[in-house]
Amino acid sequence: MGKPKNQKQPKAQVVPGGKAARAGTIPDTNHQTPAWCLAIFDRDGAWGKSRCEMEEALWSEIYVKLRQYESMTWGFIYQDKKRNHDVAVESLIKEARDRLKELGLDDYDTLFRFRLSGEQRVWGIRDGRAFKLLWYDPDHEICPSLKKNT
Repeated sequence: MGKPKNQKQPKAQVVPGGKAARAGTIPDTNHQTPAWCLAIFDRDGAWGKSRCEMEEALWSEIYVKLRQYESMTWGFIYQDKKRNHDVAVESLIKEARDRLKELGLDDYDTLFRFRLSGEQRVWGIRDGRAFKLLWYDPDHEICPSLKKNT
């Protein structure tokens, strides 16, 4: 038998979460509901597990809000761009970017942010259908808004 012909590799495409993936390997998940993943939840950082333990009603608040999002598709979640959207890592404060390096997650170009209420945010990485919860930001510190006329 002769040698097999070189097969062309599909071109890479950028997917939500900022990493490149081979074309055809990432299904369109915008019609699916989110699934929550806590595997990379920051244990020791300023917005991680230790911060949650200081917040008495944290899990009841986060749990209720995330449960509400479970009934929505990712496509619907993305429609409310003021509340929920991808944020470029370069827009984050220096401490957050440094923490991503410490966690070995500095190869992402974007993080996804859910606005829970007022200033409360949860940050993470969207990986297909899954939202990998990374940080709880009760004071909107990680990527503060620039207010107009200030």
